[in-house]
Amino acid sequence: MQVKNQIFCQECTKVFHDNYDILNVLGHGSFGVVFHSQRKRDEQQFAVKRLDLDAATLPLAAREVNNISSIGRHPGYIIFEEVFWNEHHTQPAGHLYIVMELCEQITLREWLKESNTAQSRPWNLIKDWIKQLACALDHLHQKGFIHRDLKPANVFFAIGMDLKKLKIGDFGLAVRAMQNGGLKNEETEQNHTAGAGTPYYMAPEQTSKVYDEKVDIFALGLISAELIILDSPTQGFCTNDIIRSGQWPREWMDYPDAVGSWLCLFILVYLQLQFLSELTSLNPVERPTAAQILIHPFIQ
Repeated sequence: MQVKNQIFCQECTKVFHDNYDILNVLGHGSFGVVFHSQRKRDEQQFAVKRLDLDAATLPLAAREVNNISSIGRHPGYIIFEEVFWNEHHTQPAGHLYIVMELCEQITLREWLKESNTAQSRPWNLIKDWIKQLACALDHLHQKGFIHRDLKPANVFFAIGMDLKKLKIGDFGLAVRAMQNGGLKNEETEQNHTAGAGTPYYMAPEQTSKVYDEKVDIFALGLISAELIILDSPTQGFCTNDIIRSGQWPREWMDYPDAVGSWLCLFILVYLQLQFLSELTSLNPVERPTAAQILIHPFIQ
């Protein structure tokens, strides 16, 4: 009851709380709060993101909802159920409730921290995860969108699938792409396109105003490296820092889950380095598309 009272909004009673019960708080952020809820009419459970909005932030939230609708449903993304908006009368703000699929509380970020041995990262599982993420990106890019903030913290696990099914979430920074490799001028002005995203997973060109969906491929390459490479052998540098530098250490020639002959091992290592190098190329033109990743020999 105490948790419910902390996030219950009297002004949103008819709009939202008459339809959903709040069960627990899942997280807080600068945007507002995410809570575990149950729909009253059928007792289905969901995650609900409540955004605290004012006149300045409402257009950005509306764009996120529009993006979600335009992208459509795909098994590789968190499924969005419905949206509620309520403008407050006693204060200059309002609440937007985005009802979405409930996932496991652990994200890929936490999984990477907890699973740091070769035994906990079987190659068949890692290979399947990379394929799942590439398939989701292929759908997104085919729809004409760029995610711009792909990172382990935005990759979730489907409920009841033993942490085997991934779901990409958080479309707050997603924008439409243009075929010429740029972004629409109005979105560039409204959303501060240059530098949008999480710096640690941003492609080099993402600091400028001209880029395309290949920034998502670069982020996928960094995530793939984190999944494949157990330890960073260079003291003071993390895996992603090493990849960005282009100075890959010899120790990365070790393949953690390889079996078979020396020749088989050599081929696997060669394909591994080729795969990661292609996805994280500093030249976006040299990076494969998401569709090309799905047929890459390394993950077959």
